Amino acid sequence: MLSSMTGFGQASFSDHEFSADVTVRSVNGKHLKTKVWVGVGMPSVAERITAMVAKCMTRGTVDVAVRLDWAGAGGTAFNERVIASYVRQLERLRKTLGLSAETRVDEVALLPGATVSNGPSSRAESRVWRKLKPVVAAALERTMRMRASEGRMLAAALRRNCSRMTQLLARVEARAPKAVAQYRRRLTRRVRALLDEVAGKLDPGSLAREAIMYSERSDISEELCRMRAHIDHFAKALKGSGTGRKLEFIAQEMHREANTMASKAADPVTTEWIIDLRGEVDQIREQAANLE
Repeated sequence: MLSSMTGFGQASFSDHEFSADVTVRSVNGKHLKTKVWVGVGMPSVAERITAMVAKCMTRGTVDVAVRLDWAGAGGTAFNERVIASYVRQLERLRKTLGLSAETRVDEVALLPGATVSNGPSSRAESRVWRKLKPVVAAALERTMRMRASEGRMLAAALRRNCSRMTQLLARVEARAPKAVAQYRRRLTRRVRALLDEVAGKLDPGSLAREAIMYSERSDISEELCRMRAHIDHFAKALKGSGTGRKLEFIAQEMHREANTMASKAADPVTTEWIIDLRGEVDQIREQAANLE
């Protein structure tokens, strides 16, 4: 089943060690691009999350935000050894330079290395991941459900586009003989008016040749045939999954055929229908770009 590339999912977890909140957001993208934001420095966790995303998605820009709150002293603690070293050095420098300002511990605490994280050590990453993995999986599952739901709606809209295009093609094809006959009548009236001015006679053979040339110049039977084939191909692809790129390619071919028909059409009624056809194709191109 087709899926949209737009989705959102969230899941949470909490125990005596830490609480976790995972948020997944996905939007359109030509290829799969995953960004993982983890609240603490755990590179292996980010890599594992990226791998999980790749297993369930093939296209889109995916942002995964993981917020971890550790039980205890708010996640950080003062590094007393580093702070004491800073104070000793600053006091020595103050005396050497003859400065009167006193060393303030609260300002020293802002220097690099003055605080340490109360988060897990590198050896604890595996234990953290065992707890975090189901939370990430739940957030991804909710995201995929949303993508699938939107994909079903987009597929239904695209089928309606295809149905309207088929109806327009039938009108255009039925109109072709009438358009040639109307052109022949208009041409006859113009030629007769011109010949009346010069007292000439109308040559039926020349008139027929002109009508044939018009018919050949405005013949779009090949384009109609190819457009029908594209519509059938598109409808079949809508029944599959992971065919977003394929649908975009077919839509591009539809666009090309519609432009060719518009350039050939000389009949006002046919031109109006082809303009409507191009509108349907534009909608298809826009929506196909949202599918995985």
